[in-house]
Amino acid sequence: MKKILILILGLLFSFSIRAQNSVKIDLDNDGIIDVVSLITSDEGYHIEFLVSSQGTKVQKTEIITYGGQENTLTVDKNVVIINSQFMRAENYFKFRFDKKLKEVILIGFDTVQYGMATNNGSGKSSYNLLTGKYKANWNHFNESKNKLEPLPEISKKTRIILFRLSDFSDKIIDALDQI
Repeated sequence: MKKILILILGLLFSFSIRAQNSVKIDLDNDGIIDVVSLITSDEGYHIEFLVSSQGTKVQKTEIITYGGQENTLTVDKNVVIINSQFMRAENYFKFRFDKKLKEVILIGFDTVQYGMATNNGSGKSSYNLLTGKYKANWNHFNESKNKLEPLPEISKKTRIILFRLSDFSDKIIDALDQI
C-alpha cells in the first residue's frame, strides 16, 4: 500500500512540474557554491535559490506567468540570466549578488522583439538597472516603400530601480515593460 501511495504521489508530482533548469555558481564569492533553479510548471515558472551567505533557507519567487515554456537559466561571468521566450519576443533578466545589500538583484533587462509578419515593431532594447541607462533600436515597416526601416535610436537616462530576485514577479516584469 505504501509503495502504491508513493508511486501515485510521484506521478502527480511529475505532471505538475515539467522542467527544472539549475546552475551552480559562487554568487557571493565566499568560496561556497550557490544554486539557482528555474522550475517550470503548468501555471508558469518560478525561481528557487540558495545563497550560502544568506543561510540555509531556500528562497523562492512567486509563480511567473509571462513567457512561454521555453525559459532557460544560464550564467555569464558572475551573472545569472533568465531567458524568457514568447512567440514573437525574448526577454533576458540579468541578476547578480550585491555585496553591499547582501542580496541577489536585477542588474539588467534586455528584450528582443520580432514584430509582426513584416517585422514591423521589431528591434531590441537594453536597460541597465545599475546606471539607469536605456537604449533601444526599433524598426517600422514603411508600406509605401514596402521596406523595413530603422527608427532613430532611443538613448535615455532613467531612474535607477532596485529589484531583488526574491521579489521577482509578473508585476516587476510589467514595471520593466513600461520603461
